[in-house]
Amino acid sequence: MIVVNYLGHSGFSVESETHMLVFDYSEGNYPRLPENKKMYVFVSHAHSDHFNPEIFRICKEHPNVKFIVSNDIRESAIKSVGVTDYIMATPGMDIKTESRFRIKALPSTDCGVAYLAGCNGRNIYHAGDLNLWLWEGMTEGEVFEMATKFKEYTRGLKNFNIDTAFLPLDTRQGIYSFLGFDYYMKNFKINHAIPMHFFGSAKICEDLIYDPISRDYRNKIIPLTPGSKTNIR
Repeated sequence: MIVVNYLGHSGFSVESETHMLVFDYSEGNYPRLPENKKMYVFVSHAHSDHFNPEIFRICKEHPNVKFIVSNDIRESAIKSVGVTDYIMATPGMDIKTESRFRIKALPSTDCGVAYLAGCNGRNIYHAGDLNLWLWEGMTEGEVFEMATKFKEYTRGLKNFNIDTAFLPLDTRQGIYSFLGFDYYMKNFKINHAIPMHFFGSAKICEDLIYDPISRDYRNKIIPLTPGSKTNIR
């Protein structure tokens, strides 16, 4: 079993029997840090809605913590608070830190990377800003370019059974809001999907669940509100 705690916006903690993972902390109350577990802190990119430098201060005193940080983050921001155990992740990078813990960094259609973390037989995916970013007013060429990049950059997920995925569901995209989420769910093996990155009302989760587009996977969607958590077996 894992315990998923929604910290806010695109930030989550994931606690298993042996590890504590934190993704894209930017706001909200920080969870309890279990000292007896190996801890990994992930930062997908430098945008302020995904990265709060305070994460380094909060976690650096943990007895067994490693930071996995997108290479668009300034190293000076990491070193300035005394953090020394970190890896700068680049798109396409495969990282092995333990015998049963592996990390894959995927390129993003915006900035930084997305992360696929394999931990004790579970694959946890955090999309960061790897999404199908379509907007009203885009030209046909821009739409084609974005769709092509999105399909290419997510192709690395094809061979994985993903236990839990944190996926963008951005209200600002209007009529295109569901399309990236829908592509993930229909093209990859995802057992549980937790929406994030709303930039507006979390009601968009309910809208997706009741929309005909999600008919084949709506039972896999787990909507959370900031500060809430769920147990996933």
